[in-house]
Amino acid sequence: MMKLMKFMAAVCMLSMISAGVFAQDETEITDDQLYRYAIMQEVINLMKKDISTEVNKVIKAQEGMTGQRYKELAVTKGDEAKLQAIEAKDWEIQFLKQIDDFKSTRIASIKTVNSELATKMVGDSGKTYKKIKNMLKSDAGLKSRYDSIAVSLSKAKVKAD
Repeated sequence: MMKLMKFMAAVCMLSMISAGVFAQDETEITDDQLYRYAIMQEVINLMKKDISTEVNKVIKAQEGMTGQRYKELAVTKGDEAKLQAIEAKDWEIQFLKQIDDFKSTRIASIKTVNSELATKMVGDSGKTYKKIKNMLKSDAGLKSRYDSIAVSLSKAKVKAD
């Protein structure tokens, strides 16, 4: 988590420094907007990865639970009939619920961060974020620019680690 915080701080500093560097054009997505979007995506991806890491730690720490058994339980999505079919014990069902609650809380936090970053970092009350997100699906040129920026961020992250 500390690495995530250091990375976020470094990225925010870079973002502020670069704000005046990129060209501004109201009609199309600027490099600055795309850069900020890429930073935001990197932060969200790190937060998602952190959920997986934490869940794996909890699974390993739970006596009697294995990763394989957790997967068998998780695939049921809490369906009582399916849980009975795999002979889930009461403590396993409770454990599954605890993990689901943990993940739900973290996912809600990620959604909040995503929303805040979309409006405050990318700008325009989230309109630019939505525009970029949608255009990346269909605009090959924009996707190429984004991929280039994302690669440079990835390299910066590796150096920060």
